Amino acid sequence: MNYNVLSEKQNDLLKRKEMKIEIDHLLTATPSKADLLKELAKAYSVPEENILIDYIFTQKGIGKSVAKVKIFKEKPKIKEKKEVKKEIPKNEAPASKVQ
Repeated sequence: MNYNVLSEKQNDLLKRKEMKIEIDHLLTATPSKADLLKELAKAYSVPEENILIDYIFTQKGIGKSVAKVKIFKEKPKIKEKKEVKKEIPKNEAPASKVQ
């Protein structure tokens, strides 16, 4: 897997490097995020947990993909989203509107 850096921006406020990468993968499947993560960690000498891959978008019919990557100086503090479910009892009908 070969890649070229299309754009690179240093974001000092958020302590990260934001990059857009073009990946050449002719005659092979689109690389997974895990494969790209290992490759970038090796190339930039940072731990894998300091890299966040937003997306990998593949162009149809061409062995090229574009990825948006963020490389943090420190491990990012990402909060997990919690699912909120509203429970309606199964045997009871919802309250009807009184007019």
